[in-house]
Amino acid sequence: MGLWRPAGAAIDKCRPRKTHWAMARTVLFLCTGNYYRSRYAEELFNHLARRAGLDWEATSHALAIERGKDNIGPMARQTIDALTIDGIAPIGVSRMPAPCTHDALEASEMVVAVKEAEHRALLTERFPGWEDRVTYWHVHDIDVARPDEALPELKAHVARLVCELAEPPHVKLIAPAMWQLVERYAGRVGYKGGVKSEGLSRDPPVIDCSGWAALLLSSAMQAMNDASESNVFNAEEIAAISTWSDRMIEVIETRTGFILEGDRINLESLPRFATIGLRQGGGAWAANHPRPRGITHVVQVVRRPDDGAPFVTESQGWATPYGIRLLPLADWLDISRAWLKSGEAWAVDPFAPGVHRAGAASY
Repeated sequence: MGLWRPAGAAIDKCRPRKTHWAMARTVLFLCTGNYYRSRYAEELFNHLARRAGLDWEATSHALAIERGKDNIGPMARQTIDALTIDGIAPIGVSRMPAPCTHDALEASEMVVAVKEAEHRALLTERFPGWEDRVTYWHVHDIDVARPDEALPELKAHVARLVCELAEPPHVKLIAPAMWQLVERYAGRVGYKGGVKSEGLSRDPPVIDCSGWAALLLSSAMQAMNDASESNVFNAEEIAAISTWSDRMIEVIETRTGFILEGDRINLESLPRFATIGLRQGGGAWAANHPRPRGITHVVQVVRRPDDGAPFVTESQGWATPYGIRLLPLADWLDISRAWLKSGEAWAVDPFAPGVHRAGAASY
């Protein structure tokens, strides 16, 4: 199957700006009128960033402020209400909408336009050259989606952005390390039980589910080690990932102390890079290793580096095309609903801080 491609540029394509260590770095949120969506994003980001102790602050501007000439007051009532429900008193509630300027763009280390379908063309028209230097989200204005639909989506985007900015630098390497392998092998490698990463050199190449998950995890762990001053994962922890599916889930649970089971596995609860084990039967071959939980299949959550969108990748032999495939996480959860039951599905967090490792913490 073909890989999904982002429609817009990535955060890491924004030109980095050098700032003094004591100065807060700026993220600029853009919407059409700077009255509703971008104001919500600005206030929520600043609230979450202060709580996380980040040296980032947000501001917001309008790309077409003249289109909001009929707006009443400085900030949309829907924005104020949504913030108030979350216990946030908007600091800029009395500030009138402000138009975007070249100076505002240049002064920002990161620029986010909240809806590409609206704002790419405006950037191209009014700030030529910037249309490919910003990050685009896809949050509708009030004429397309109700506030109780659009603002929770915007809230999730902002919260994820704050989490990403709060991560240690080496944690940011997880997504690209695994995505590189997905781009290289998804749709090009078949499935064969009992074959691990050595099967990738065969003609045609093949690999089983735990071999594929282990390759993804070990590559990300090694990338984190290479970027850190001291090893985040020791050699034994990386080697322990290369095992059969049931044992893999057990090893990660033992190291981190974290596990989800059954219907607790959903979009909201899953760790960002969860490894999920499923009890799917398998016949006589499933007796080849001890399987206390009966797990016979394992999948890995990966994220597209450009926008953080979650996917599941797995090597499987029951649906065509056989082999390594990639599905949006929401779609995979839908088609796997029958297995997401207590005693049949478990999710662990391979990058969570280790609880059984004295003197060190992994991520």
